Amino acid sequence: MREGDTAFLYELARDSEELKLLEYLADAEKPIIRYRAAELLGGLRTGTNSQSEERIGTALLRTAKNDESDDVRAAAIDAMYLRDEGYLERLIEEVAASEVNDPPKWMDVDRVTDWLAADQSEFRMVAAAAVGRIGDDTAVPALVDAVADADVRVRTKAAEACGKIGDPRAIDALASRLDDPQNQVRRAAAAALASIGTRRAVEALAPAARSETESVRVIAVGELDRFGSLEPLPLLVEALEDGSELVRRTATRTILELLANAPAERSHDVRHEVAEGIFDASPPDLAAQLLTILQGNQPAYIRRNATWLLGRVAENEREYPDGVVDYLIRALDDEDELTAKFALSTLVELEDPSLLERLREFLERDDVSEAATSRAEFVRKKRAEANRPSREAVTNSVEYTYVSDPSDYTAKKRERGSGSSTDAVDDSDSNE
Repeated sequence: MREGDTAFLYELARDSEELKLLEYLADAEKPIIRYRAAELLGGLRTGTNSQSEERIGTALLRTAKNDESDDVRAAAIDAMYLRDEGYLERLIEEVAASEVNDPPKWMDVDRVTDWLAADQSEFRMVAAAAVGRIGDDTAVPALVDAVADADVRVRTKAAEACGKIGDPRAIDALASRLDDPQNQVRRAAAAALASIGTRRAVEALAPAARSETESVRVIAVGELDRFGSLEPLPLLVEALEDGSELVRRTATRTILELLANAPAERSHDVRHEVAEGIFDASPPDLAAQLLTILQGNQPAYIRRNATWLLGRVAENEREYPDGVVDYLIRALDDEDELTAKFALSTLVELEDPSLLERLREFLERDDVSEAATSRAEFVRKKRAEANRPSREAVTNSVEYTYVSDPSDYTAKKRERGSGSSTDAVDDSDSNE
């Protein structure tokens, strides 16, 4: 598009005259003036009020749909992308509400996917995003081509769309983007492969999980929980031994997510397989990574799974960080009952010479809840007994229920019948 005389528009932008720019966007006869007005509105950063923002966003949306020049329409889409993606979302949603073979009339094409071959990258971006939401697998070949688009926004949206559709035909194209120079594309490609979730998708993601570039490994490992199965477990166990602490921590967090995503009916089996895989490999600092994760403000499902796994570390390793015992004692007072139960079950079995003294110090605090006090007294009593009864005998003789996973806890609570004074916990609680 030829430049023409648009210098005056830059002066308006410099003076933050957005409303005047809107007038030229709507009424200028020359396409170059409308184009430049849209471009400048996208790049303008001022503190306009919500009413002005609404007026500008609406005008850009109208221009993107109705202007007679494709270049002007593309500039309006770009301005919405830069200024407020909420208006761009409205445009994409309108396309997504249609069928691939029946696009909105303002697109002026026979198929939504025709925009994936448009000269304007903004059109291609809108089409890629919309097609993913439509979910029509007939669009996969066009999306596969778009995954290699010159525009980073198009590559990202096309990769995300492939993941939403979940068609294995996109695996090779997505794998080729795992070393894309743009981080957002690498992340979208990794997430899409994980969403497809087949064995071949795992194999395609494996090179990224072993990449020489730390950021690529972090992205790949961080997406492995999306598979919804234990297919990626070997990659995760391998990542627990990575030379990068960030990769190891990402793998630890991903394993916790994998545990949380396990179906309730398979919880026990999944935990057994995860624990077996981890401890066969003996990762160097799993306990330390779990403690670091637990230092943050984590949701209950992360705390309970991390506490369970930390307990397995304490039971299986001769040496573990000093902070493990301190955390498990504090977890007796966790507001999530199952987290506290996991901590209790581990501490009762833990042969640590400092445990009794630490429990005494914990019980002397004046900020410990009644429930935590009761749990701590129970642990101290059992650890202090010279001839500790068997695990089964203790389970049958006291109020507390030993648990190795959430489904185990629920089953034992049900066995005790409706007369129990303690509320039962649903299997699904471990995943919320």
